[in-house]
Amino acid sequence: MAMQAQSITSVIGVESECVAPKAHDTYFANEPNLIAPFDFNYDLIIDFKTRVGMAEVYFNPVMWCSCCCCYPCFLQKNIEWDARSQHLALTVDGIRYVKEKRKSCCGLPCTDRGRESKTVPYDKITDCDVQEPAGTACCCCIQNVLSVVNIDTASSGVGGNFVLHEMSLQGLADPHAFKHSVWAMKRRLAPSGAQPTQMGKSLSSPCQMEMHNVLLTAIAIRLKAIAG
Repeated sequence: MAMQAQSITSVIGVESECVAPKAHDTYFANEPNLIAPFDFNYDLIIDFKTRVGMAEVYFNPVMWCSCCCCYPCFLQKNIEWDARSQHLALTVDGIRYVKEKRKSCCGLPCTDRGRESKTVPYDKITDCDVQEPAGTACCCCIQNVLSVVNIDTASSGVGGNFVLHEMSLQGLADPHAFKHSVWAMKRRLAPSGAQPTQMGKSLSSPCQMEMHNVLLTAIAIRLKAIAG
């Protein structure tokens, strides 16, 4: 029991940083397998994407005809609806990303977009890193301010001229804390002495996986107690 308590306590911090910083998003409050939610910087996302969108309308003659459909009038609202529908958390099962049902276009019910969700298991992750903002986003006049956390699995690759990531999260409030948290959870899932496969996965027995699930559940209870 003492050894298990020590393992649970050690997951709280990685490299002197909090693995689960206190989040304001309560979307996952009733999630039974929740370990820790993470916030998006909604205001920064909305401001940045609105400025980029308006610049594209202004500098691109092809977009000028969109003014006839009042596109610029609804641009900021569409960006806000999309940004605030995003929610992110670490659960016992993996990284959980949800985009709730939201309005789009002119905001009429017939243009609503449905709920989308995705879970990436920890044992499938091969890379998780932060791309820091740099340079400009449009015509050298709008500074990039949003960091991007790219998560890769064995199915990630290159499609044409683009790198296809399993998941890309733009505008997290604390991207580095999220990155450290993901790696901390992945390390605790890797059984000691496990041999990596060609796909970058670890081999583990059903008994070990059951022990991991018990440990992750204990971690979730511990983090909820600290947050409370």
